[in-house]
Amino acid sequence: MPRPRLLSAAGLFALAFATLAAASSPFEGVWTGEIEAPNTRTAFGLAFTTTEKGLLVSVDFPAMFLHSVNFGPADLHGDTFALSPLDLALTRVGDTLTGTFALAKLPVRLHRGGTFPPVPPPSAWPAAPAPVWSHPLGASAWASPVARDGTIYVGTIDGKLHALSAVDGQEVWVWSGPNALYGAALVTDDAVYVVDERCDLIALDRTSGVLVWRTSLYDEKAAGAPPPKNETFNHRATTPIVDEKHGFLYVGSTDGAIYAVRARNGKIAWRHAAPAKIYAPLTLVDDELFAGCFDGTVLGLNRRNQHETLRVRVGGAIVSAPVVTADRIVVGSRDYLLYGLNRANGTPAWRDTYWFSWVESTPRLEDGVLYLGGSDFRRVSALEPASGRTLWATDVLGLTWGTPVVTSGTVFAGTAGQTLAGTVIQHTGAIVALDRATGSPKWRYVSPVPAGADFVGFAGSLVLVEGKIVGASVDGTLIAFPAQ
Repeated sequence: MPRPRLLSAAGLFALAFATLAAASSPFEGVWTGEIEAPNTRTAFGLAFTTTEKGLLVSVDFPAMFLHSVNFGPADLHGDTFALSPLDLALTRVGDTLTGTFALAKLPVRLHRGGTFPPVPPPSAWPAAPAPVWSHPLGASAWASPVARDGTIYVGTIDGKLHALSAVDGQEVWVWSGPNALYGAALVTDDAVYVVDERCDLIALDRTSGVLVWRTSLYDEKAAGAPPPKNETFNHRATTPIVDEKHGFLYVGSTDGAIYAVRARNGKIAWRHAAPAKIYAPLTLVDDELFAGCFDGTVLGLNRRNQHETLRVRVGGAIVSAPVVTADRIVVGSRDYLLYGLNRANGTPAWRDTYWFSWVESTPRLEDGVLYLGGSDFRRVSALEPASGRTLWATDVLGLTWGTPVVTSGTVFAGTAGQTLAGTVIQHTGAIVALDRATGSPKWRYVSPVPAGADFVGFAGSLVLVEGKIVGASVDGTLIAFPAQ
């Protein structure tokens, strides 16, 4: 047990002064009001409380699952208050606080007084069906599993690419490489392609898992440095896309470029310098490639002549693939906004706020509706791509970084949980099934929490194969449920 800390006379005077200053602070008490966003508004509140340690501030933000959460000493400078974790800056004039919130500088207006709403009861979810099978992969899996013709392919952080039977989860073959695999594989009729942590593009024979070729997609001279460690916090990584008609693979790289690679032999056909590192898959529509860059640039590029068709910048890093419709480019950003850009010129047609949650789920476009997850926002939602109007949104109690799987009647998603120090929002690792029409919960499987784990659950997307929904968990388990 540590010895009690004794304060000097000067320390006692300082503490008494701080307490006196806090007691006389014009901020003391409860403040309630709203944050206004482009598409909505939400309740927000602050409570400043005098303690022996000075004036402390608590935040009540029901939309972000914060209910009177203590954020520690209040950062006051005269009539201004700042809360850096939320990018909140407010100025007091009498009994009103006004200012901005988050990177998008959303308007905030609070008034003295009011009360915080009661904490809602815990959500009730129906139980999941029993797993069909589970299989240990031997190492953590952050990559999304993919499937083709009854075989599942998934990479793990020990550098192994696993091919497994969808019937029972048993290994078909395993390929071992020297570098971690965080991105999903691309599977064609005869090959499996994957990019490793060092930006090597690897081609394996689909039947045997034998290495066919390996090509470095990192130009150290152009980048000015060796391949960097992954900067994305949650190991977002690129995945090759294929133009089978013309025999090319297209891949973004952390050297800040887009590559075209010949699928048959791994030869680089061309390299186009992008504005920044790319940690997300590209999107190909007709002859136009779209890339989201880590500096927030959305880049359009003609694959035939490498002419840039679009270059616009949003307010934060992009780690998901743009989704392109007839008139919109929909992309999420780490400035806490989902953007619907006009395809013709890249100007914003609409913005959807996730308050202070990164937006890094690549949406799934099905029958004219977008389905996507949230990060700290903990939701899976359905929305109209043209207007951004939300059709439904469901709190799934975890970080939804992957792309939902959509069937005729159900939306499936994996969620991750984290136990890192300083986390103020509770997240749980799980697989959830939602009614496609309404978002109502159908069932939920909660992942076990290994002792000492910082992350649990499913960091990537799920895959639908042979009537099963399959996820690869951060603890290294591949698990299958009936897709019902």
